[in-house]
Amino acid sequence: MEKTIDTLIKANKKKAEDRWYPVPVDRFRNGFIAMSSEAEGYHPLVDNLAYNLQYIQFLEKELKELELSSVLYTMLVKTYVITGIGIIEGIFSYVIKSNGWWKTNDEEVVLNSTSQQKSKEGDTLVVRVEISRKISPYNDRMTFDEMLKCLKHHHKALSVDHLLYPQLDRIRDLRNRVHLQKGEGEKDHDYNAFDYSTKDEMQRILYNVLCSPKVTDPRVLHNYDFLKPQS
Repeated sequence: MEKTIDTLIKANKKKAEDRWYPVPVDRFRNGFIAMSSEAEGYHPLVDNLAYNLQYIQFLEKELKELELSSVLYTMLVKTYVITGIGIIEGIFSYVIKSNGWWKTNDEEVVLNSTSQQKSKEGDTLVVRVEISRKISPYNDRMTFDEMLKCLKHHHKALSVDHLLYPQLDRIRDLRNRVHLQKGEGEKDHDYNAFDYSTKDEMQRILYNVLCSPKVTDPRVLHNYDFLKPQS
């Protein structure tokens, strides 16, 4: 019988062996043997994936077992989406780097100059000059949007349904709501942005990506049973 979340309440004074606990970090970590340990940043990545998967499992437990107000439910879904996108982003970075698709840069800016002048029509024109020099290529920063576009182009790299990428495209903007000032109108706030359908879509995306044979050993997919869609 699965242990309930009330075993974690301090007042109940449960022994460690009687408390609910998520899938152990080592089980998550060892499940990623489908990913090459020789890839750049592999070890910190699989550690962070394991920690965040434990947290997602805890959020699942809270959403399933706690009687929450609508606001608290919404905020938990927001945390779930932000954490879930972080997991997806980590996996995407691995796939892109291991295939040699990561964006590189071979220029370094050495001088920036800005000046203003008036046009014949009286408008103020801004003139910007940038001078760069060639250097040895290095890995540049890639945004999640750039990663998503890259894997849309190479959609077979993860061996997942190609329809997953449009789903991620719809949900990715919600991650930016970590910035509380985001919102363009009176009704454009967190309470109206996150709901059960958002959480359900994020859960399905996570499950499908994690179950990719390019990510997890197929023999340990039961590690993700807590994410498995019910229908």
